Amino acid sequence: MNLNRRNVLKAAGASMATGVAGCLGSNEAGNGNGNGNGIDLPGYHRWLTTDSNGSLSYIYVDWNHLSNLESGNQSTTNATTDSQSDPMLGLPLTGMMAAAFVVGFGLSAYGLSGMVNYSQSGTETDESEDLSSKSDAMLSTNEAIVLTGEIDTEEVDGILTAEPEGFSLSKQYEQTDEIDDYDVYTPVDEEGSEAIAVSDSALVFTSGDDITEPVDAIRTPIEAAAGETERATAESDDLEWLVSTAGHGHLVLGGYGETFESPSESDDESGDDVSDIGSETQDEFNMEYSELEGVDGGVSSLTFDDTGSQASGKFAAILGDGDASALEDSLGSSAAESSVEIEDGRVTASATWESLD
Repeated sequence: MNLNRRNVLKAAGASMATGVAGCLGSNEAGNGNGNGNGIDLPGYHRWLTTDSNGSLSYIYVDWNHLSNLESGNQSTTNATTDSQSDPMLGLPLTGMMAAAFVVGFGLSAYGLSGMVNYSQSGTETDESEDLSSKSDAMLSTNEAIVLTGEIDTEEVDGILTAEPEGFSLSKQYEQTDEIDDYDVYTPVDEEGSEAIAVSDSALVFTSGDDITEPVDAIRTPIEAAAGETERATAESDDLEWLVSTAGHGHLVLGGYGETFESPSESDDESGDDVSDIGSETQDEFNMEYSELEGVDGGVSSLTFDDTGSQASGKFAAILGDGDASALEDSLGSSAAESSVEIEDGRVTASATWESLD
């Protein structure tokens, strides 16, 4: 895949949306969203928790920034960098496309796809014009999706509780619970893996069809954001370092624990890891980026300037049994400028891509 404004906007265009800043928070450096110990963490960290195995996988996308990139006459003759050979590009770009897929199909089950449905030209579709509720950013974390923005709770309630007409992927829901300031809805008269929590600043809903306790799946990130459940960055020093080092950006993909284990090493077949988001298998993931074999955790992010003509990337990983030489050779290999440092079992890399238009 070539990294230029056309490809970035085209990949994100299927599910972009604009809106006001929501509870995920800004992800620019120096935003003051740390743990109170001087560590600079991105705003979305407050939603992150590990699963029962101590693992975490997540994708963050700042739809608002991407939708506002300039998109005039674009050329594919410049900056023809190959994301398939460079994890610093491939991981966050793959995460963005997976997020568009997961969010698009996920919201269809609730009749709310208009919240984040944009055409590739950046023009709102007729469906999105019908909704006043808009999202500006998303976070996919383990079994839940968080969408922040300006939410009209009465509008969403009306859509969720209405009986679907004709052929529809959506179901009829009813309010069955409350979690803090969120109203929780589950399907009417049937069991399922769907549950959605609604507040005036965020939606939190389940992200898979094999979730046995859907309300618990959305309860966990909500309570973490409220400070009622231990956050992943407080639970693990390694995760705090990974997220604070490389987690600031407009596109971020991160994983820790079993996310980076090969199939023979992991007994978890739940499909919740980074590789399974977007219908990838663990074999395909490791085959594409074999240099990530043995790595205990990693975060990779991309940040674009206001025009979308330049990008910078950050990468951090816990080396574990990974191949240091292979990582040094691949990280930032497609960039105009890059640097890689490996010290005390930790890998950091930075890169800059220029003239993307």
